[in-house]
Amino acid sequence: MKCLNCDYTLKEATVLKTESLCRDIVSLRIKLDKGSLRFIPGQFIMLSIFGYGEVPVGITTTPDIKEYFEVAIRGVGTVTRALNRLKEGDGLGVRGPYGNGYDIKEMHGKDVTIIAGGLGMAPLRSLIEYAGNHPEAFKSLQILYGAKNPDEVLYDHELFACDKFARVMLTVDETKGHWGGMRGIITKHIDKLRITPDMRVIMCGPPVMYKFVIPELEKFGIPDEHIQILLERRMKCGIGKCQHCTFGDKYVCLDGPVFKYSEIKDNVEAI
Repeated sequence: MKCLNCDYTLKEATVLKTESLCRDIVSLRIKLDKGSLRFIPGQFIMLSIFGYGEVPVGITTTPDIKEYFEVAIRGVGTVTRALNRLKEGDGLGVRGPYGNGYDIKEMHGKDVTIIAGGLGMAPLRSLIEYAGNHPEAFKSLQILYGAKNPDEVLYDHELFACDKFARVMLTVDETKGHWGGMRGIITKHIDKLRITPDMRVIMCGPPVMYKFVIPELEKFGIPDEHIQILLERRMKCGIGKCQHCTFGDKYVCLDGPVFKYSEIKDNVEAI
């Protein structure tokens, strides 16, 4: 689903709350100084700090919340580390939302499976919250989430609460103490999913996850057009001008960041 009324102007905003999600990932709760942000789960925005620059980030909250929105940022560069140092009351700039989000209409009334790896849970949280607020949207929902270790599981308390409307499975690659969830990489647990003929699969994670998970899904007969994946690329503009996010004839900022796998499977640059 694509936003047809994208706003290219820079909007002033204020940080309402910050929260450390794990070692180098911070959640920011942000409110526009004027108006509210209208978006579709899966779309992204450009966040900026004067004197540092701007970066693309996914929105982690449901569009049902009008008063504020949240993002999760890993501090790996100059701009992202500056964003992670922001405090309550600090100002920043917002552009967007941009791009194609998840095709929720196409999922309506279907069995839906969400597969997340690492930080990929952040943009999927928006869709999960939406599902919790709209239980009539999907026939059923199951979530399979893999992280490197228990300390890097994002939104763990929220995910455990999702068992009211979804089947939730958490797995970690490694653990040194007590861990109540599963162990091993995601591909080891694909066979634990409840596969149905018309199931829709939504994925977000590192490219290597897609390379190994998608063939496993195809073994169960899930069509490529029933798989939606979110791609990340470095981008400077978010509006198709800088061409940093292109692969083949596709722009992640315009045609994505959410793609049906059938649209990109033959492009070797995609994943």
